[in-house]
Amino acid sequence: MQRPIRLMTANLLADRADVGHLTRILQEVDPDLLLTQELGHTAAKTIAAHFPHHDLRPNEDSRGRGIASRLSADFGEIPLPWRPGLWARVGEGRAFLVANIHMRNPVVFPWWQSARIRAQQLDSLFAWADQSADGGMPFILAGDMNASPAWPAYKELTERWDDLVARSAEESGAPTEPTWAWRPGWPRLLRIDHVFGTGARVVAARVEPMSGSDHAAVVVDLVFD
Repeated sequence: MQRPIRLMTANLLADRADVGHLTRILQEVDPDLLLTQELGHTAAKTIAAHFPHHDLRPNEDSRGRGIASRLSADFGEIPLPWRPGLWARVGEGRAFLVANIHMRNPVVFPWWQSARIRAQQLDSLFAWADQSADGGMPFILAGDMNASPAWPAYKELTERWDDLVARSAEESGAPTEPTWAWRPGWPRLLRIDHVFGTGARVVAARVEPMSGSDHAAVVVDLVFD
């Protein structure tokens, strides 16, 4: 059986996540791939020291983002409105494509403008995927979608790709866990951080609390069909 690829996605709350705790998580979880949203400069330095391949674009606001990999990878940008995404083509031979997305928060005022931006982001993401995702290449989309399974954006995404965490939970009989809290350290309320994909399945998944952030990290072990 092929060795699973461990992917972790985490929203770091504009560099307010505790960098010492992040370091411990990286040591303990030992992900092959790390996707970050709201990446700041402090966390970016820590991540760069842990991964030989990376495309890290820190910012002091919510638009920082990055992909880091222990496997060889090529990187690029996904041209989304307001907050671009990142992609990585990972591995040699039977490679796979991974996309890191942070969608606009739907309740940011004016909410009608946020709704328009979210719709444009989805349209741009789907257009990019149609052009870039080789039909024979496994594809993983992960990040902070700002959409629970009850939201229309989630439903649009699952019309295109499988919710790999939900499918794994259904097969194992385990519940899915919420990933977002109203404030750092508060009880988590909603599952808005996701891993979607085709040509892959999740054989293990868990949520890792992230000190200083209002999001927990999602960790999945992926095998490819």
